[in-house]
Amino acid sequence: MGTKIVRLAGGGPAGMAILSGVLLILAFPPFGLHFAAFFAFVPLLVALDGKRPATALLLGFTMGFVFFVAALHWLYTALAVYGHIHPLLSILLILLPDAYLALYFSLFAWLVSRCTPGEAVIMAPVYYVALECVRGILFLGFCQHASPPMIQIASFTGVAGVSFLIIFVNAAISYFLGRVQQGAASPIVPLAALAVVAVNVFWGMGEISALEKAGGVPFTAAMVQGNVSQDEKWDPRFQDMVVHRYLDMTRDAAQKKPDLIIWPEAAAPFYYGNTPHYTEAVRAAAREGGVPLLFGGMAWERGPQGEDRYFNSAFLVRPDGSERRYDKIHLVPFGEYVPYREFLSFARDVTKAVTGDTVAGTSTEPLRVDGISAGVQICYEIIFPEGARAFAQNGARLMVNVTNDAWYGRSAASAQELMALPFRAVENRMPVLRAANTGITAAVTASGKILHPTPLFETMTAVETVIIPPVGGQTFYTRYGEVFAYACVAVAVWHFIAHGARRRKQP
Repeated sequence: MGTKIVRLAGGGPAGMAILSGVLLILAFPPFGLHFAAFFAFVPLLVALDGKRPATALLLGFTMGFVFFVAALHWLYTALAVYGHIHPLLSILLILLPDAYLALYFSLFAWLVSRCTPGEAVIMAPVYYVALECVRGILFLGFCQHASPPMIQIASFTGVAGVSFLIIFVNAAISYFLGRVQQGAASPIVPLAALAVVAVNVFWGMGEISALEKAGGVPFTAAMVQGNVSQDEKWDPRFQDMVVHRYLDMTRDAAQKKPDLIIWPEAAAPFYYGNTPHYTEAVRAAAREGGVPLLFGGMAWERGPQGEDRYFNSAFLVRPDGSERRYDKIHLVPFGEYVPYREFLSFARDVTKAVTGDTVAGTSTEPLRVDGISAGVQICYEIIFPEGARAFAQNGARLMVNVTNDAWYGRSAASAQELMALPFRAVENRMPVLRAANTGITAAVTASGKILHPTPLFETMTAVETVIIPPVGGQTFYTRYGEVFAYACVAVAVWHFIAHGARRRKQP
């Protein structure tokens, strides 16, 4: 299909795969050229024409590896600078997951290469969504986070629907380019793909308009961005400074009478409930300010066998003295625990900031804040849809995300994590509030619009009001979850088997 096109582009098939990786990088922070995603896969798809399976696998891996190495480079700061792991070992620990993630691109390229050009227009998006579903991270669609009309489909399909449309357009363009080379060009296929996207956008605009007309309950939150560097967070010499910074900012925020004051993940540099002086100071701040306080901190307790148990938690302290706690469920490997410790004991140092492995929580029961049920997600939990959906199923009408992005310095990590919030909002039709230690702190409306994101590394309090939609039926996605993604998996399996059977029948 694309031999001549590849030759004209220069660099051969490998160059085209690299170009696809670069174009996809541009669609994500810090570049944020969201439209690039709609043609980023075209060079790869064109280069796959007529390639043997091994070559297709290699081309897909090349694109994926280029993308993930660039997109996740900030992991080096977390591992080497703050995790105190040897630089070379840190690079290895980053390249291994990069290579693993690239394997899914490799499989995608191989599966598409088995399709006829016409089949690929439909099966490329099906295979891509199926592989993202198997991988467990529906990621590609995130790059459209800044376009609320585009992502309203997530209330039915989750991120998978947006990913499907992106790959659909890519496959349609590559099909058209192949037909151009054959001298039988017709713009019908790419125009049809663009028409589908346009219909989705116009429908999304209608959904947003209806949501705004429905109104709801206003909810105001003061999100405290403490801007404490990772070097100082757990250093005893800075403990008093950190605590008083947050307490002073909380008192100032309380004067504005918000419905809730939020501190970031691990904002409290002490074990809440086990450090009497600081614990009472926090309780007094909520009591005297008359505003509920939700803050991140480490929890410690004695286990059933007398062992020490540590939790990455979010505590809700109400003015009347009542308290609730949420324990993080989705823990970060090598950040909060060492997987396969018997084989990877050399990586133990990375968890020393929390004094040992962290224990995962289990409850998704919402916290009550002034009559509003709120779910909590800590750090990168927010990128996994099942947590927010579980809270929504349990009656949550508001989601709070607390995070500490000081681990990643001035990188794109905070902006990449922020991309998930509009999807969690749209999927479950509930606003999301995000308090980040060093930024980006923001609020997201139920329609997925990001309100006034703060700059990185500024000490400030962001006060935002969001509208909580009226109580009504849950969205299709909240009720049924990843039905669309699972349907793609089923179709992908069916096509793979049918294609194999068809080839076996051929002489």
